[in-house]
Amino acid sequence: MKKLIDPKKSLEIVSNSLQKTYDAGKKATENIQKGAKFLSDKTVNDSYLRRLKKYSPIFPEFYCSPDFNTPNIIMIVDDAVRRGIDVCEGSIGWLGKENDIEILYLYDNAIEKSGLQFIPMVTCDAVYCVDSFDSNRFIKADYVFTRAHEERIAELKHIAFSLGAKRCSIEISESNMESNLKNKEKKFSEEVNFVDQGVSTAEKFEQNMSKKESSHRRGKTEIQFEGSNSPKRPELKWFAHDGNIKRLIEMRFENNNAIKSETLEIAGSSLTTMSEKAAYAMDMAVKKAGAKGKVKGSADISSQVAKESHSKLIFRIEF
Repeated sequence: MKKLIDPKKSLEIVSNSLQKTYDAGKKATENIQKGAKFLSDKTVNDSYLRRLKKYSPIFPEFYCSPDFNTPNIIMIVDDAVRRGIDVCEGSIGWLGKENDIEILYLYDNAIEKSGLQFIPMVTCDAVYCVDSFDSNRFIKADYVFTRAHEERIAELKHIAFSLGAKRCSIEISESNMESNLKNKEKKFSEEVNFVDQGVSTAEKFEQNMSKKESSHRRGKTEIQFEGSNSPKRPELKWFAHDGNIKRLIEMRFENNNAIKSETLEIAGSSLTTMSEKAAYAMDMAVKKAGAKGKVKGSADISSQVAKESHSKLIFRIEF
C-alpha cells in the first residue's frame, strides 16, 4: 500500500531543519566573532605590555609607594622627550640601566613632586649622584668631588677645633693621572704567561705608570686656634669610620690630654666619593645625552674617581 506524504508535516520538517542550520551558522558566526575579538584584544594588550616594558615609565603612585627605591643616580630630562607615547602619559619619568646600575630619568616638570633636593641647582640633561649622608639630596656630577673635598677639609678643621688644638695643617697630594689608568692597572695586574720582546708584563706596567703619572697637584691649609684642655667630641661624617681619626679622638680624652701632636696620612682610596662602577654609569648617561645633542662634552666622572683614589690627605695637629 503506497504511503501518502503529509505536505503540512513535510513542510514542518524542512522548516525545523532550516532553523537548526541557521542557528548553528549563527552560533558559529558568533564564536568566530568572539574569537576574533579575543585575538584582537590580546594583540592590543600584548602590544601595550611590550611598549610598557620598553619605555619603563614611573608613575607617581608607584614612586610614592614603599616598594619604590630611588636609584642613586638621577638624570633630569625634558618632559617633551616622551610626549605623545601612550604608555608614558601621566608618568614622572622612567627607569634605565647603565653598567648594571639603575638610573632614574626624571622629568623636569616633576622635580617638585619628587620631594628631592638638587645641589647646587637643577639643570636639564644634567646627571646627579645621591649625597653620601642624605638620600633625599642629589649632587650634580661635575660638582660632587669638589663638594666632597671641601666637606672633608672642613671636617678635619672641626675635629682640630673640637679637640682643643692650638694649630693644625691639612695637606693634599693628588696625582694627576689619565682616566684610563685604573683600567690599565687592572689589565696589567692580571697574570700573563708571555714576554714580549724581552720586556715582562710587570715592567711594561711600571713604564706605563711612569708615563701616565705626570705632575702632582699639592695644596696646604694651616690654621691656628687658642687651644683648650677641655676637648669636645666632634661630630663625624666623612671620617666616622676612619680608625686613625677615632684613635686620635680617644687619645685626646685619655690620660689628662697627654697627646701633644700627631700626623695622620689618610689615603684617598678610603675616602672615595663613589665607586668606579657608578662613575662609569654616570659617564655613559652623559655620553648618551651628548650623542643626542642634549649635552656638550662629558663630566668624565671615571677619571675623577681614579684621581681621588690616588690622592692622600696629610693631617698634622698640635695641642
